[in-house]
Amino acid sequence: MIACKQQKNINVLPLEMLNNIFSLLGVGLLWGATNPFIRLGSAGIDTVDTGSRWRNLWLELCMIGSRLNYWIPFTLNQLGSVLYVWTLQHTNITVAVPIANSLSFAFTAVTGYCLGERLPGKSVLIGTLMVCFGSSLMLYDRLRSEQKA
Repeated sequence: MIACKQQKNINVLPLEMLNNIFSLLGVGLLWGATNPFIRLGSAGIDTVDTGSRWRNLWLELCMIGSRLNYWIPFTLNQLGSVLYVWTLQHTNITVAVPIANSLSFAFTAVTGYCLGERLPGKSVLIGTLMVCFGSSLMLYDRLRSEQKA
């Protein structure tokens, strides 16, 4: 039999860490990419005005309930929330929250731009990049501390 040598100090991300990274990326994508489509699917709902609060509510529910271009992105968005809850069980919350939210914002901006919306201002984009960079540093620090242990 061939004996396998165990190598030390290999700078390879553990499978759990890769799983967490891709899960958070998936959450950001599912949340962010669906937001502009939900906005498009719910367009016109604010124009419903019958004079009666209950009749308005009923017509708004009928309007939203009959639009697949609202329900498909909404369902995908909720799947992102399920993935997020699952990811929080395996990831440090102080890392997961800023990463998921900043990725969601970035994917919302890119998807909205592809759909003809304008990009957010320069300061908002710089802030998002700084949050992503800070979150990456937190992940790197966590990985280093786990490798030392």
